[in-house]
Amino acid sequence: MATSHTRFVELEWIMAMPFTQGEQLVLRHLISGESSEEIAAALDWPLQAVRNCTHTLITWVLDELGESGRTPSEYLPAPPPFA
Repeated sequence: MATSHTRFVELEWIMAMPFTQGEQLVLRHLISGESSEEIAAALDWPLQAVRNCTHTLITWVLDELGESGRTPSEYLPAPPPFA
């Protein structure tokens, strides 16, 4: 229960950040697990516009992790082994 509550609080904090309206729309779709292509189709946007927003959001996340002394690898599963 604590984990889902913590995740919900983190999502609220992230959504309260001063992102542009477009970045907020893309973020909501990303949180839902949609791909860039699915987001572009849902919003009727060019794929490049979605990718630009995604790039901005990823850069922000990495900056936030770096400032807090954390690394993405602490929170992500290990990549699959090379075949």
